[in-house]
Amino acid sequence: MSKRRPYRRPIAANWWAKPPYRAYTTRELSGVAVSIYGGVLFAGLVSLFRGPESYETYLRFLASPLSLGLHVLLLAAVLFHVVTWFQTLPKTMPHVVVGGEPVAARTITRIATLAAAATSLALILFTLWVSR
Repeated sequence: MSKRRPYRRPIAANWWAKPPYRAYTTRELSGVAVSIYGGVLFAGLVSLFRGPESYETYLRFLASPLSLGLHVLLLAAVLFHVVTWFQTLPKTMPHVVVGGEPVAARTITRIATLAAAATSLALILFTLWVSR
């Protein structure tokens, strides 16, 4: 008797680069940018711990054109990540009903984005207030 083999659908090697997977892949790769930026901040903490000379070297690196270009790219990727994160939010949470009517996904996304922006602004203002 022959052994039964289940059907396995052929999958192209670049399946991740085609719609609708391309958007998902791009969003997940933007998470790498978030972790890289976390690494940049962690490197600053390590250099601060090592002493003033090390921290001055870190600050000089941050002022270099390479670092500024890297930060522009990382900022764009992080902003993309934040926007797509909040667009995913209504799809992953339970349906919200207010006054007997379901809350639109667009409304949930806007409220979450505004809350994140307000929190970020408050953190920036607090940091500026503390550092004066």
